[in-house]
Amino acid sequence: MKRFKTTRTVNLADCDVAQIVHYPKFYDWFDRNTEMMFRAAGFAWHRMLSEGSEDGDFKGMPLVDTSARFLFPCRFGDEVRVESWIGEWTGRTVVVLHEVYNRDRLAVEGREVRVWAVRDNSREAGIRAAPIPEEVIARFKD
Repeated sequence: MKRFKTTRTVNLADCDVAQIVHYPKFYDWFDRNTEMMFRAAGFAWHRMLSEGSEDGDFKGMPLVDTSARFLFPCRFGDEVRVESWIGEWTGRTVVVLHEVYNRDRLAVEGREVRVWAVRDNSREAGIRAAPIPEEVIARFKD
């Protein structure tokens, strides 16, 4: 699968008092990369949420599972690269994988499991998982 890459400078606001990136920031970076990866593939969530998807019912891609392994520190001032890609499509869910590199060294491995959510007013939450459209999957193939 295609990899989506961004680079960023670690800001002081990303860090704890020891000037090491505070672990929740990595999850923020993963989430941002996922959104930008879908946007680059032609699926801008802000547009899809306001205009609807092909069937008009898209409500988002909520997380149902996340994890991360921290291998090497990222510190204030470091330039890091975040790489994200689709690891697996499984009907109603997608596994998004992430790697963060600091000085070309693997610093963090991350994983998100997201569901394709559509409107369902019969449910208390107002949404339900639905099959991911083939058009979406096709945009991520090499």
